[in-house]
Amino acid sequence: MRAMSREHSRRTVLRRWPALLIVVVCAAAITASGQSGADGQPAARRPNILLAIADDWSCPHAGVYGDAVVSTPTVDRLAREGVRFTNAFVAAPSCTPSRAALLTGQAVHRLEEGGNLHGFLPKSLPVYPDLLEEAGYLVGYAGKGWGPGRVEPAGRTRNPAGPAYKSFDEFLQ
Repeated sequence: MRAMSREHSRRTVLRRWPALLIVVVCAAAITASGQSGADGQPAARRPNILLAIADDWSCPHAGVYGDAVVSTPTVDRLAREGVRFTNAFVAAPSCTPSRAALLTGQAVHRLEEGGNLHGFLPKSLPVYPDLLEEAGYLVGYAGKGWGPGRVEPAGRTRNPAGPAYKSFDEFLQ
């Protein structure tokens, strides 16, 4: 009986978040193929970095996991080619503190106001997009980035995830 009620609870929780909102936060390396870094100097060859975050998305809501309604051709292709997502871990059961923990590398209890849903991420906490940008990477996000929250009270001039782009294609251009 306990196993059945646990499974029922799991399904109920997963159905609460049926919306599929893929948020892409990305940083692309500037390669040494004639492009220069932020300081104008030729950038060393570095790997490209792509971080894709799905907001309010649970595992049954993809074609590869058996959902016949939600169309997820890219996730399905990744699974066919050998990358299947079977585990997920978050720093907090809320989007803003989870994203803040990911961007800073800090545990939620260390984020001060950044550990709250509609708070702000203190500028005293460095974020990876800023550090990557300082190292010569072109950074940005499409979709949600960090939030919901407020940028100005923290003394920031932009979203902690970097500059916003309308789409991944716009970022690549």
